[in-house]
Amino acid sequence: MTNSLRPARAAWLAACLLVLAAPAAQAQDRSLFSTASTASTGFEGLAASPPAPAPAPAQVRRVDVAFGRSTVVDLPSAARDAYVANPGIANAVVQTARRLYVTGIGEGATTIIVSNAQGQQIALIEVRVARDTGALSDALRAALPEAKVTARFSGANVVLSGVVASALEATLAADIAGGFLPPEGKVVNALALRGKEQVMLRVTVAEIQRNVLKQLGINADGAWKIGDVAVAALMNNPYGVAGQALTNSFVSIGNSDGVATLRAMEQAGVARTLAEPNLTAISGETATFMAGGEVPIPTGITCSTTNVCQPSIEFKKFGVSLTFSPVVLSAGRISLRVATEVSEVDPNSRLVVPAAGNQSLTIPGFRLRKSETTVELPSGGTLVTAGLIQENGRQAITGIPGAMEIPVLGTLFRSRDYMRQETELMILVTPILARAVAAPQAARPTDGFADAPDIRGNFLGQVNRVTGRDAPAVLRETATPALPNAPPPPAAFYGHTGFIID
Repeated sequence: MTNSLRPARAAWLAACLLVLAAPAAQAQDRSLFSTASTASTGFEGLAASPPAPAPAPAQVRRVDVAFGRSTVVDLPSAARDAYVANPGIANAVVQTARRLYVTGIGEGATTIIVSNAQGQQIALIEVRVARDTGALSDALRAALPEAKVTARFSGANVVLSGVVASALEATLAADIAGGFLPPEGKVVNALALRGKEQVMLRVTVAEIQRNVLKQLGINADGAWKIGDVAVAALMNNPYGVAGQALTNSFVSIGNSDGVATLRAMEQAGVARTLAEPNLTAISGETATFMAGGEVPIPTGITCSTTNVCQPSIEFKKFGVSLTFSPVVLSAGRISLRVATEVSEVDPNSRLVVPAAGNQSLTIPGFRLRKSETTVELPSGGTLVTAGLIQENGRQAITGIPGAMEIPVLGTLFRSRDYMRQETELMILVTPILARAVAAPQAARPTDGFADAPDIRGNFLGQVNRVTGRDAPAVLRETATPALPNAPPPPAAFYGHTGFIID
């Protein structure tokens, strides 16, 4: 039984193997056929296939990186290597296949070349590393919210550009930028003013000087002789104001003689000085004004061998001088530095210096009123920047000892001198924001001036037509009526002449 089943099992297994092998043989036949077909038409298949794509050109990008900071650059395709031309300026790291990290190391510019696994360049990055302006820009915006200021570092320096409202804002921006620089750095201020303001400055120098001099008494300024005893100049005027000698004032007492002079004098004088220079300058600039002259001052004498002497001369300016620098602030306020000076030749303070060759030098003196200060005030406001009230008084009594003490009669033997000097000086400044006006609106001192006709010049001694102060009745009647309880208006000038008034 067992022996009879073995041939049947073997036949069944063989049939199964044939069934399984048939599909594989068919597949192999199809594969061989396909290969043969392809081989027979290989030329045609090679000609029909598309060409291999050429590598795309590298993209050029520009990246700005702050000093000491990093930024991320996205790449167009997978990258493998990154080459930095100057590693001292920037560093590049391929963090992922399509992302590059760039770090700024030093100030300057460099180039980064990125390539793929096949060595092909896929990106060209131009990197510029500069100092961070974020903190500086925040400080500028906080201090000047309405200004448009841009800051850019250039090496150790910073460049400010944009538009500000005034020179004060430009100065403030420069001061803020200076705090972010190293000691060797500088601020390049390229800010433009939105509208350059012009300031007109009016300076008034007013001075009143009053002098009073009184002298009364007997001045024995001659030589007295009593017997064999001679006395010279017992009494002399301490202030140097000469009187008139008495007629027949020669005194003789026995073998004595002398000369006495009566001093009786009173002098009063008032001096008035008024200077009002006007000057206009652009905000932030400096303007200078000078009206006066120059006086020659000898500084020495040079003599030749033939005793021909030649003085050395220098010229000194005198007159009214004004220098000021205005800066227009916000809300119409003006900060200005002003220096004013009024000088004149003083004949009472000259100096005579002896020189070689029997020569002498006369050096004149000057009276000087000078002020220099920095103030801040609104447009049109007036401020007294300097003032002086000075009083000088001197009194002296001279006479013959003993005799001058006698009651009543002692007046004949003494002289009293009294001098008093009072001075009051004020310097006022008034800045005004100036605006240009049309030419007809600008009044000139020569407007309306007219020479006097021959009849008035010859018979009345007039050199110009005269302007009056009391308006005619026709002008008073046509004038605008004043408000109730208002003070009467001051008399107005009338006529067709300039400012010359008699």
